[in-house]
Amino acid sequence: MLKTNKILTGTGFESTAHAKLQQLLMTIPFLSMSSSASEPPPIAKGLRPDFVLSLFANGEPWQLIVECKSDGQPRHIRSAALQVKDYVRQIANAHTYPMVMAPFISPASAEICKEAGVGFADLAGNCHIAFDRVFIDRSVAENPYRKRRVQRSIFSPKSARILRLLLADPASVWRVAQLAEQAQVSLGQVSNLRRRLLDEEWAALEKEGLRIAKPRELLHAWRQAYRPEPLRSQSFYTLLHGEALDSAVRAALAEAGQGEHALLFSYSAGRWLAPYARVASLYLYADAKGEGVLRKRLQLEPPGRGANVSLVHPKDDGVFLDRLEAADGLWCTSPIQTYLDLAVSGERGAEAAEHLFNERIAPRWKSTQ
Repeated sequence: MLKTNKILTGTGFESTAHAKLQQLLMTIPFLSMSSSASEPPPIAKGLRPDFVLSLFANGEPWQLIVECKSDGQPRHIRSAALQVKDYVRQIANAHTYPMVMAPFISPASAEICKEAGVGFADLAGNCHIAFDRVFIDRSVAENPYRKRRVQRSIFSPKSARILRLLLADPASVWRVAQLAEQAQVSLGQVSNLRRRLLDEEWAALEKEGLRIAKPRELLHAWRQAYRPEPLRSQSFYTLLHGEALDSAVRAALAEAGQGEHALLFSYSAGRWLAPYARVASLYLYADAKGEGVLRKRLQLEPPGRGANVSLVHPKDDGVFLDRLEAADGLWCTSPIQTYLDLAVSGERGAEAAEHLFNERIAPRWKSTQ
């Protein structure tokens, strides 16, 4: 039995892919096929897919020309689809059908194949095969072959510093050194993330550097994966409210280095960036220095009377790097970070996140694309 956490490579995967393809096609009564796979002959430029599955459909001989990839990310699948389609075009046989196989074909990769007129199948059960009178189209939601550690690294706290810069202005082109310097991360961190973004086709390489090509798709994926990981979260109570509270917050944020050590996030940031859902509680990110300032300026007390202040120490202090002064003296998380924090704060927060996106983020993207 296959181990779902094993990433299959080389001839081992090709053999497994051949068996899987046979299994899919054996359910169709008017098909008969060879029990073994063969290597297609090379043509110009040494182009040769991984194997051929020969079969008969309604008594007519067909050959399925299959290119295998151990990684089903969009960039790899696009390359494989174009290669196998070109191979079939060059051999000029009307009874050949190009296909791509991988451990898992994501919806984005599946769409690439369909647009190219290439069939696909994976080990998880996704497939689209359409030739002669054969039509099989299936999809599953879960990827049992997901590289969990690598996937997490795309949206890790250090990577998040880079992603916020890239998504702030998707039309901007960045060099690795520029991103590393501004995000205060290593060159290796940027290079690794760049490769992952290119593999997913969320980014593109220009002559001058890296540019985000699909900001909406990237932000959507980040939202789906986003799980805030606070170093510490505390609840407090303050007697201050209304203008007195706003004045105290301004004074606290000024003393905390104009947002270098404390700033508004979630609903409290959204209130100033794109007002939508007014929430009585106050939400603040802070490091150790910022917490001391906030405790003093906001007269924070234990939440015995009912908490109305949420104070969070973020696991990574990168949220302070791209802070934004949304109003005079009121320092907030960036629109992208605020969007993410709102999106995971319940149904009302999700609605506020969409409002923020429409009012603050999308117009900026349109003006730069």
